[in-house]
This record gives sequence, C-alpha cells and structure tokens, in this order.
Amino acid sequence: MDDLPYVKVTNDIITPIYSVSFTEREEILRALIEGETANFDIAKRYWQDIARAAIEGNFKRLLVIENVPEAISIAEVHQLVSEMADLPVRNIKVAFVDLFPEHKSLNEFGTLVAENRGLRIKIFEDESVATEWLLSE
Repeated sequence: MDDLPYVKVTNDIITPIYSVSFTEREEILRALIEGETANFDIAKRYWQDIARAAIEGNFKRLLVIENVPEAISIAEVHQLVSEMADLPVRNIKVAFVDLFPEHKSLNEFGTLVAENRGLRIKIFEDESVATEWLLSE
C-alpha cells in the first residue's frame, strides 16, 4: 500500500499525505489543501479531487487555498496544468491562494499556462481579495 501517492505508512500506521477540505460560501466552493510534501502525483491527485467536487457540485466559482510548504518543479507545473486543462473545467472561475509566498513565480507560470489553455484562473496573496474577485462579474 505504500506505493499509493496519497498515503504514507509508518510503523503500520497509514496517514494521508494531503487533505482537501471543502466548504461552500456565496456560491463559491472553497478547497483547502493541506500537506507537508509535494510531488507531481500528489498534486495531480488533489487537483483532480478539487475538479471533481466542483464539477459534481456544479460550481462556477472555485477558491483554492494551498498550505503545502514543498513545491513541484516548473516542468511538473506545466504538465499538471496542461492535464487539468483537459478536464471539463473551462467554465469555472478559479482564484488560487498559496500560503507560501516563495512559490509565487511557479504559481505565476502555472497561471500563464492555464490561461493559454483557456482556463480562468488568477493568483492572490489574500483570501478576501480572491473572494471579491470571484464574486465580481
């Protein structure tokens, strides 16, 4: 079981590598990602979880808060965003807040890739500003 990308096994105890918690507010799906490590498989898994929840709940506005100190590589960001663009999420407006400012350049690159693939996403440093943007238009 320790080959699964979303759990780790230590002393026969299985613990999640990440968690995503969802709340709904003002027609916005808020997804909080928490974890300690990151790699392509982990990031892909939690973004798929988030996309699935937004699609199944028919949300048009998505606020993603990421609380993961590790970052994936720039090549992995490109691959991840490219794969996410193939999902039926083009009609969802996404605000992204990364709680680690040192990830800003990677997030800006990911936003550029996403926009080039027809996704509506913007990065923010503050959740309240992100929420205001989601509620505009």
